[in-house]
Amino acid sequence: MSRLQVKLAKILLRLLPAYPSADYRPIDQITPELALRRAKEELEDEKTTAFLRFFPDFEVPPITVALDLGCGFGGRTIEFQRAFGCHMVGLEIDARFPAPALRLAESVSPGCVSFTAGTGEAMPLSSESVDLILSYDVLEHVQDPEKCLAECLRVLRPGGLALLVFPPYHHPTGAHLEGYCSRMPYMNVLFPSPVLLSAVNQILESRGDDYEPQPLRAGDKLYSLNGLTIRQFRRLVRQSEFETISLNLLPLFSRINRQYKALHMGYYAWIFYLLARLPALRECFTHRVVAILRKPAATG
Repeated sequence: MSRLQVKLAKILLRLLPAYPSADYRPIDQITPELALRRAKEELEDEKTTAFLRFFPDFEVPPITVALDLGCGFGGRTIEFQRAFGCHMVGLEIDARFPAPALRLAESVSPGCVSFTAGTGEAMPLSSESVDLILSYDVLEHVQDPEKCLAECLRVLRPGGLALLVFPPYHHPTGAHLEGYCSRMPYMNVLFPSPVLLSAVNQILESRGDDYEPQPLRAGDKLYSLNGLTIRQFRRLVRQSEFETISLNLLPLFSRINRQYKALHMGYYAWIFYLLARLPALRECFTHRVVAILRKPAATG
């Protein structure tokens, strides 16, 4: 890592600066009122099929219990319960995030939603206790994707399904810097992680707004990011016991992308469709990886 690289990264990052939203709070400062408001926002967003739009042909099998892996403030969990009509369990790393959503859930469908604290690598759930797992933009954040997939396999009943959606690391905003530092795309493609981390840290320090990202964990590429690529995910799935029902790479601009109509992408979307299928470029031009995995049914 050279000083010149860090300096250049800082220049590019500052061309399109970004700052944390007014709602950003360290976990100890998140009030029940804020958490409840965020839960309601998630619920309303999911009513427009924010997650399920990625699976337009998915036919819901008979399910008793489903898991919302990485449920955030719990709003989507509540809407998933309405959509599937089963008991929904929301799993989040800190129970204080979705706690206020439980009161909201009880007012909508009493006894049908619950929340628990845990990580994707060590779920506090019994083996073979879940029929369906939903995971929306979470797999790129877990510390160990391989362990997370193994846990999904463990808690699913035989024949159970995992619906996974996540952006690959080299997505234009795969560094997730737009939430607190910069909206400049592809910075994690242009610069190695140590350079980018140093540049980000210097910018945050010079800003003096007391924003602090989550601490780096072992194996992280950037803050709260494991660096999961399409190639790595495919390898992990092949090495697991999961059966692949489907694994699709959505181009940067398709009808599923909410910006499709606003940017008039009907004229140009085919270009991104091709780019998302070229082996050398798909990592940078894929909007989301969308997978349906199945735990093999019991035999004998």
